[in-house]
Amino acid sequence: MWRNFDDIADSWSSVLSIIDYHSAHQDQLVPVAGPGKWNDPDMLIIGNFGLSYHQAKAQMALWAILAAPLLMSNDLRALAPEFKEILTNKYVISVNQDPLGLMGKRIYNKQSIEIWTRPITPTTEVNYYSYAIVFFNRRDMGSAVEVNATTSDLCLNYTQGYDVLDLFHWWKSPVHLKPGGKLSVKVNPSSVVMLTAKISEK
Repeated sequence: MWRNFDDIADSWSSVLSIIDYHSAHQDQLVPVAGPGKWNDPDMLIIGNFGLSYHQAKAQMALWAILAAPLLMSNDLRALAPEFKEILTNKYVISVNQDPLGLMGKRIYNKQSIEIWTRPITPTTEVNYYSYAIVFFNRRDMGSAVEVNATTSDLCLNYTQGYDVLDLFHWWKSPVHLKPGGKLSVKVNPSSVVMLTAKISEK
């Protein structure tokens, strides 16, 4: 693995600068990532002092989308339960550790709302992928923003549809999304909604 950018600091502005670097250079970074070779955006600072709960969720989700090495930088003796819950979320970790090893990228960026996607397993024999999806609200004031996206917007083209799970509310049942359908999520300021859309055989 190799570092691409500046050292991370214990601040939200530092996390944003790293995210911005990787999105600006994703056309160069995505092709070189894969099993045995990883772009490293530096450590997770979740559980330190610089990130709120929602900002910590955003770092965890986006590092998973980037297929980043998940190296924690905190004092485990003083880790608050809500940050431990983020760091041990097995569904987000599963995206990060997906065996395809493909790095995700930003596919939408408008009015401080971003959408990131990453191809994951399971796949089909005719090159349809499942996807991890992050809806990222960079705004730092106001209320939650409703973000709408169609299956076409997200390149979810498998004819049998997808089973969609909210990874930070994993106890809720997956929703079946048919071709031509629409996803609608509400994203808090400086936060994310992270989903998996897995190929369905229904």
